[in-house]
Amino acid sequence: MVKLVAFDLDGTILNHNNTPSDASMAAICELLDRGVAVASMSGRNFERNQIPFLSTPSVADALYAGCYNGAMVFAPKTNGTRQLMHEQRLPDDIFLSLIQYADERLMNFVYCRCDINREGLCEVYITDRMTKMSRAVATMTNMVYEVDADLAQRIRAKELAASPKIMLLPKPGHADETVDELKSIFGDQIYMAWAVAGRIEIMHPNVNKGAALTAIANHIGSRLDEVMAVGDGNNDLPMLRAAGTGVLMHNADAATHRAVAGKNILQTDHIENDGFAKAVRRYVLEK
Repeated sequence: MVKLVAFDLDGTILNHNNTPSDASMAAICELLDRGVAVASMSGRNFERNQIPFLSTPSVADALYAGCYNGAMVFAPKTNGTRQLMHEQRLPDDIFLSLIQYADERLMNFVYCRCDINREGLCEVYITDRMTKMSRAVATMTNMVYEVDADLAQRIRAKELAASPKIMLLPKPGHADETVDELKSIFGDQIYMAWAVAGRIEIMHPNVNKGAALTAIANHIGSRLDEVMAVGDGNNDLPMLRAAGTGVLMHNADAATHRAVAGKNILQTDHIENDGFAKAVRRYVLEK
Protein backbone atom coordinates (compact mmCIF):
# COMPACT_ATOMS: atom_id res chain seq x y z
CA MET A 1 0.00 0.00 0.00
CA VAL A 2 1.38 3.41 -1.00
CA LYS A 3 1.48 5.85 1.92
CA LEU A 4 3.43 8.69 0.28
CA VAL A 5 3.39 10.10 -3.25
CA ALA A 6 6.11 12.57 -4.27
CA PHE A 7 6.21 14.48 -7.51
CA ASP A 8 8.47 16.89 -9.35
CA LEU A 9 6.96 20.17 -10.55
CA ASP A 10 8.28 21.41 -13.92
CA GLY A 11 7.68 18.83 -16.62
CA THR A 12 5.82 16.47 -14.29
CA ILE A 13 2.69 18.28 -13.10
CA LEU A 14 3.37 21.81 -14.41
CA ASN A 15 2.88 22.48 -18.09
CA HIS A 16 4.45 25.26 -20.19
CA ASN A 17 2.03 27.73 -18.54
CA ASN A 18 3.45 26.83 -15.12
CA THR A 19 0.12 25.41 -13.99
CA PRO A 20 -1.05 21.91 -13.06
CA SER A 21 -3.81 20.36 -15.13
CA ASP A 22 -7.25 19.73 -13.68
CA ALA A 23 -6.51 16.00 -13.76
CA SER A 24 -3.29 16.45 -11.78
CA MET A 25 -5.00 18.58 -9.14
CA ALA A 26 -7.86 16.10 -8.88
CA ALA A 27 -5.39 13.25 -8.35
CA ILE A 28 -3.55 15.19 -5.63
CA CYS A 29 -6.79 16.07 -3.87
CA GLU A 30 -8.00 12.47 -3.96
CA LEU A 31 -4.70 11.27 -2.50
CA LEU A 32 -5.02 13.76 0.36
CA ASP A 33 -8.67 12.81 0.91
CA ARG A 34 -7.61 9.18 1.26
CA GLY A 35 -4.96 10.05 3.86
CA VAL A 36 -1.97 9.54 1.56
CA ALA A 37 0.89 11.93 2.29
CA VAL A 38 1.86 14.05 -0.73
CA ALA A 39 5.14 15.86 -1.37
CA SER A 40 6.06 18.49 -3.94
CA MET A 41 9.78 18.01 -4.70
CA SER A 42 11.61 20.56 -6.81
CA GLY A 43 14.77 22.52 -7.35
CA ARG A 44 12.78 25.65 -6.57
CA ASN A 45 12.89 27.61 -3.34
CA PHE A 46 9.97 27.28 -0.92
CA GLU A 47 8.05 30.29 -2.24
CA ARG A 48 8.21 29.12 -5.85
CA ASN A 49 7.47 25.55 -4.80
CA GLN A 50 4.13 26.79 -3.44
CA ILE A 51 3.10 29.09 -6.32
CA PRO A 52 1.29 26.40 -8.40
CA PHE A 53 -1.05 25.67 -5.46
CA LEU A 54 -1.81 29.17 -4.20
CA SER A 55 -5.30 29.09 -5.73
CA THR A 56 -6.09 26.13 -3.45
CA PRO A 57 -4.53 27.04 -0.07
CA SER A 58 -5.85 23.91 1.62
CA VAL A 59 -3.85 21.79 -0.82
CA ALA A 60 -0.73 23.96 -0.54
CA ASP A 61 -0.83 23.73 3.26
CA ALA A 62 -1.26 19.94 3.20
CA LEU A 63 1.80 19.21 1.06
CA TYR A 64 5.29 18.38 2.19
CA ALA A 65 7.64 20.73 0.33
CA GLY A 66 11.05 19.49 -0.76
CA CYS A 67 12.99 22.54 -1.97
CA TYR A 68 16.39 23.30 -3.51
CA ASN A 69 16.56 19.73 -4.90
CA GLY A 70 15.98 18.37 -1.41
CA ALA A 71 18.38 20.59 0.55
CA MET A 72 15.43 21.79 2.65
CA VAL A 73 12.18 20.00 3.46
CA PHE A 74 9.16 21.58 5.14
CA ALA A 75 6.35 19.61 6.79
CA PRO A 76 2.70 20.43 6.06
CA LYS A 77 1.34 23.48 7.84
CA THR A 78 0.06 22.81 11.36
CA ASN A 79 -1.52 25.51 13.53
CA GLY A 80 -0.44 28.14 11.03
CA THR A 81 3.25 27.16 10.90
CA ARG A 82 5.49 24.76 9.01
CA GLN A 83 8.28 22.76 10.58
CA LEU A 84 11.65 22.78 8.79
CA MET A 85 12.27 19.06 9.14
CA HIS A 86 15.40 18.64 7.00
CA GLU A 87 18.19 21.06 6.04
CA GLN A 88 21.58 20.60 4.37
CA ARG A 89 23.45 23.70 3.18
CA LEU A 90 26.68 23.83 1.23
CA PRO A 91 29.74 23.54 3.51
CA ASP A 92 31.30 26.98 4.07
CA ASP A 93 34.69 26.14 2.54
CA ILE A 94 33.23 24.48 -0.55
CA PHE A 95 30.72 27.31 -0.97
CA LEU A 96 33.50 29.92 -0.96
CA SER A 97 35.59 27.83 -3.37
CA LEU A 98 32.67 27.61 -5.79
CA ILE A 99 32.23 31.37 -5.71
CA GLN A 100 35.95 31.79 -6.39
CA TYR A 101 35.69 29.30 -9.25
CA ALA A 102 32.91 31.32 -10.90
CA ASP A 103 34.58 34.66 -10.21
CA GLU A 104 37.93 33.62 -11.71
CA ARG A 105 36.20 32.50 -14.91
CA LEU A 106 33.87 35.52 -15.07
CA MET A 107 31.04 33.00 -14.99
CA ASN A 108 27.53 34.21 -14.28
CA PHE A 109 26.09 32.67 -11.09
CA VAL A 110 22.98 32.84 -8.94
CA TYR A 111 23.05 32.84 -5.14
CA CYS A 112 19.95 31.30 -3.59
CA ARG A 113 19.54 33.25 -0.38
CA CYS A 114 17.46 31.50 2.27
CA ASP A 115 17.41 33.01 5.76
CA ILE A 116 15.17 31.82 8.57
CA ASN A 117 14.60 34.20 11.46
CA ARG A 118 11.88 35.31 13.85
CA GLU A 119 10.07 37.04 10.99
CA GLY A 120 9.94 33.79 9.08
CA LEU A 121 11.51 32.70 5.80
CA CYS A 122 13.36 35.19 3.58
CA GLU A 123 14.25 33.90 0.11
CA VAL A 124 15.85 35.82 -2.75
CA TYR A 125 17.58 34.79 -5.98
CA ILE A 126 20.57 37.12 -6.44
CA THR A 127 22.81 37.16 -9.52
CA ASP A 128 26.03 39.04 -10.16
CA ARG A 129 24.79 40.31 -13.52
CA MET A 130 22.22 39.67 -16.21
CA THR A 131 23.52 37.73 -19.20
CA LYS A 132 21.96 36.08 -22.21
CA MET A 133 21.86 32.80 -20.29
CA SER A 134 20.40 34.24 -17.07
CA ARG A 135 17.71 36.04 -19.08
CA ALA A 136 16.88 32.83 -20.94
CA VAL A 137 16.64 30.84 -17.70
CA ALA A 138 14.51 33.56 -16.09
CA THR A 139 12.12 33.51 -19.04
CA MET A 140 11.94 29.71 -19.07
CA THR A 141 11.31 29.35 -15.34
CA ASN A 142 9.52 32.63 -14.47
CA MET A 143 12.36 33.36 -12.06
CA VAL A 144 12.96 36.90 -10.80
CA TYR A 145 16.48 37.97 -9.82
CA GLU A 146 17.97 40.72 -7.77
CA VAL A 147 21.16 41.95 -9.47
CA ASP A 148 24.21 42.79 -7.37
CA ALA A 149 27.54 43.49 -9.08
CA ASP A 150 29.27 43.12 -5.68
CA LEU A 151 27.72 39.72 -4.95
CA ALA A 152 30.98 37.72 -4.94
CA GLN A 153 32.66 40.33 -2.74
CA ARG A 154 29.78 40.29 -0.25
CA ILE A 155 29.96 36.49 -0.05
CA ARG A 156 33.73 36.51 0.49
CA ALA A 157 33.22 39.08 3.27
CA LYS A 158 30.74 36.61 4.81
CA GLU A 159 27.97 39.16 4.63
CA LEU A 160 25.94 36.41 2.99
CA ALA A 161 25.92 32.91 4.46
CA ALA A 162 26.34 29.59 2.68
CA SER A 163 23.17 28.76 0.79
CA PRO A 164 21.27 25.52 0.16
CA LYS A 165 22.10 25.82 -3.54
CA ILE A 166 23.96 27.96 -6.04
CA MET A 167 23.49 27.95 -9.79
CA LEU A 168 26.27 28.41 -12.34
CA LEU A 169 25.33 29.72 -15.78
CA PRO A 170 28.19 29.06 -18.21
CA LYS A 171 28.19 30.62 -21.65
CA PRO A 172 25.91 28.80 -24.12
CA GLY A 173 27.46 25.53 -25.27
CA HIS A 174 29.91 25.30 -22.35
CA ALA A 175 27.77 23.51 -19.75
CA ASP A 176 29.15 20.01 -20.37
CA GLU A 177 32.79 21.06 -20.10
CA THR A 178 31.97 23.07 -16.97
CA VAL A 179 30.36 20.01 -15.37
CA ASP A 180 33.43 17.93 -16.25
CA GLU A 181 35.76 20.56 -14.78
CA LEU A 182 33.71 20.84 -11.59
CA LYS A 183 33.80 17.06 -11.18
CA SER A 184 37.58 17.15 -11.64
CA ILE A 185 38.08 19.93 -9.07
CA PHE A 186 35.45 19.13 -6.45
CA GLY A 187 34.80 15.42 -6.94
CA ASP A 188 32.36 14.06 -4.36
CA GLN A 189 32.44 17.29 -2.33
CA ILE A 190 29.39 18.55 -4.24
CA TYR A 191 26.19 17.24 -5.82
CA MET A 192 25.24 18.64 -9.23
CA ALA A 193 21.95 18.53 -11.12
CA TRP A 194 20.70 20.20 -14.29
CA ALA A 195 16.92 20.27 -14.56
CA VAL A 196 17.17 23.19 -17.01
CA ALA A 197 19.60 23.02 -19.92
CA GLY A 198 22.63 25.25 -19.38
CA ARG A 199 21.95 25.81 -15.66
CA ILE A 200 24.16 23.82 -13.29
CA GLU A 201 22.70 23.53 -9.80
CA ILE A 202 25.18 22.73 -7.01
CA MET A 203 24.31 21.48 -3.54
CA HIS A 204 25.85 19.71 -0.54
CA PRO A 205 27.13 16.23 -1.53
CA ASN A 206 24.51 14.56 0.66
CA VAL A 207 21.65 16.49 -0.95
CA ASN A 208 19.32 15.00 -3.52
CA LYS A 209 15.62 14.34 -3.85
CA GLY A 210 16.10 10.73 -2.77
CA ALA A 211 17.57 11.82 0.57
CA ALA A 212 14.71 14.29 1.03
CA LEU A 213 12.19 11.57 0.17
CA THR A 214 13.74 9.32 2.80
CA ALA A 215 13.45 12.11 5.40
CA ILE A 216 9.75 12.52 4.62
CA ALA A 217 9.11 8.76 4.69
CA ASN A 218 10.80 8.58 8.10
CA HIS A 219 8.70 11.54 9.29
CA ILE A 220 5.43 9.76 8.49
CA GLY A 221 6.68 6.35 9.63
CA SER A 222 6.64 4.81 6.17
CA ARG A 223 9.02 2.40 4.46
CA LEU A 224 10.44 3.41 1.09
CA ASP A 225 8.68 0.46 -0.54
CA GLU A 226 5.43 2.23 0.44
CA VAL A 227 6.42 5.33 -1.55
CA MET A 228 5.75 6.37 -5.14
CA ALA A 229 7.77 9.11 -6.84
CA VAL A 230 7.12 10.65 -10.26
CA GLY A 231 9.51 12.88 -12.19
CA ASP A 232 10.98 13.76 -15.56
CA GLY A 233 14.44 15.21 -15.00
CA ASN A 234 18.02 14.32 -14.18
CA ASN A 235 17.52 15.74 -10.68
CA ASP A 236 14.55 13.40 -10.13
CA LEU A 237 16.54 10.20 -10.61
CA PRO A 238 17.62 9.80 -6.95
CA MET A 239 14.02 9.84 -5.72
CA LEU A 240 12.78 7.57 -8.51
CA ARG A 241 15.46 5.05 -7.53
CA ALA A 242 14.78 5.43 -3.80
CA ALA A 243 11.02 4.93 -4.04
CA GLY A 244 9.42 1.50 -4.08
CA THR A 245 7.53 2.71 -7.14
CA GLY A 246 9.53 5.11 -9.30
CA VAL A 247 7.79 6.48 -12.39
CA LEU A 248 9.42 8.45 -15.22
CA MET A 249 7.39 10.80 -17.39
CA HIS A 250 7.39 10.05 -21.13
CA ASN A 251 8.53 13.63 -21.84
CA ALA A 252 11.85 13.09 -20.03
CA ASP A 253 14.87 13.76 -22.26
CA ALA A 254 16.76 10.96 -23.95
CA ALA A 255 19.65 11.00 -21.45
CA THR A 256 17.26 10.56 -18.52
CA HIS A 257 15.46 7.70 -20.29
CA ARG A 258 18.83 6.01 -20.87
CA ALA A 259 19.76 6.49 -17.21
CA VAL A 260 16.77 4.46 -15.99
CA ALA A 261 16.98 1.69 -18.56
CA GLY A 262 16.94 -1.66 -16.78
CA LYS A 263 16.56 -0.01 -13.35
CA ASN A 264 13.00 -1.15 -12.50
CA ILE A 265 11.70 2.37 -13.12
CA LEU A 266 8.19 2.43 -14.56
CA GLN A 267 7.06 4.86 -17.26
CA THR A 268 3.92 6.89 -17.71
CA ASP A 269 2.44 9.12 -20.39
CA HIS A 270 3.57 12.58 -21.51
CA ILE A 271 2.74 15.61 -19.35
CA GLU A 272 0.43 16.89 -22.08
CA ASN A 273 -1.55 13.66 -21.70
CA ASP A 274 -1.73 13.85 -17.89
CA GLY A 275 0.95 11.25 -17.30
CA PHE A 276 1.20 12.08 -13.59
CA ALA A 277 -2.52 11.69 -12.96
CA LYS A 278 -2.56 8.42 -14.92
CA ALA A 279 0.32 7.05 -12.82
CA VAL A 280 -1.39 8.01 -9.56
CA ARG A 281 -4.60 6.31 -10.61
CA ARG A 282 -2.91 3.20 -11.94
CA TYR A 283 -0.45 2.58 -9.10
CA VAL A 284 -2.27 4.06 -6.09
CA LEU A 285 -5.93 5.03 -6.41
CA GLU A 286 -7.08 2.04 -8.44
CA LYS A 287 -4.70 -0.47 -6.88
